[in-house]
Amino acid sequence: MSGFPSLKPFATCLASIDPGIPIGPLSSGGSQIFVNVPSATIKSEPGVSPSFNASIVMGGDWIHADPDGKHMRLDVRTVIKTDDGEHLTYVYNGIINVTEGITKILSGAPDAKTVDFGDVFATPKFITGSEKYKYLENCVFVAGGRFVVTDSGVQVEYKISQVV
Repeated sequence: MSGFPSLKPFATCLASIDPGIPIGPLSSGGSQIFVNVPSATIKSEPGVSPSFNASIVMGGDWIHADPDGKHMRLDVRTVIKTDDGEHLTYVYNGIINVTEGITKILSGAPDAKTVDFGDVFATPKFITGSEKYKYLENCVFVAGGRFVVTDSGVQVEYKISQVV
């Protein structure tokens, strides 16, 4: 079928997340939870030019849980710094299909385990004044994610692809 876009691997993002802070019920229905992102890295895949490697300066996720509890809406806003000292805003919206495994992770259950890719999707966007990375503002990205349980806490891993 012609006309459909293709995906080109761009980068992997690995972010540590703190336990959520419940904000509470919203007048529009559902509830909000804030999740701090204390550390994260974004590393470009081989062949991406110019290569892109960055770490988070600060950021968080303002999650909206649907009233039925089946989905969570992501609203992530961060500032990142590249290896060569440039600052960018890295934001994305997305959706989580709330499965039993994801519920265990987000509730801190002792039997929580890393989940597979396929239930977390996002649309990342970069904003910058840097001439070197300005091209990123003209790219469309999509990402598939998963939650990773480690001895030191929970991480979110995203595989970011450029739509071409």
